Amino acid sequence: MTAAWLTIALLLVGAPLLAWWLGGRTFWARLRPGRDPDPWGDVVRRHRLSAGEAARLGREVARGVRFDDERQRAAAVDLAGLLLGQGLFPDGASRTQRVLVVVLVLWLTAVLARVVFLLVSGRPQDVNWVTVLIWAGAILWHRTRRRGLRRTIALNS
Repeated sequence: MTAAWLTIALLLVGAPLLAWWLGGRTFWARLRPGRDPDPWGDVVRRHRLSAGEAARLGREVARGVRFDDERQRAAAVDLAGLLLGQGLFPDGASRTQRVLVVVLVLWLTAVLARVVFLLVSGRPQDVNWVTVLIWAGAILWHRTRRRGLRRTIALNS
């Protein structure tokens, strides 16, 4: 019983003291993070779009729409190219990111094989259908979005 009270007291008092002590260390002052990448803002500034034009661009680029204005067409191609470059294998992806994507694809393949096995063996009640629907929706959304981005590039180039 004493060990339990000692553990609780250590967590309640020691954890905040440790956080306070770590927060006062000088190595935090040496960290100088740069500006986060902002591809959307860069495209809007580079092509000098108004707020309305930027809103239309953001809404319709993924839908594969042809723009009439030359500036908007150039911005649409630029933004669609940037968004396509941020896909599963983004431009400049590290080896770790690529390995994680491969592991994810292998995991999804194993899950799909298990679903097929359960359906073939006559046990559809053992399948988590909510998870299957969520993954199917995510994959369908991803494919539709990429198709729209490619269509935007083709129509506005």
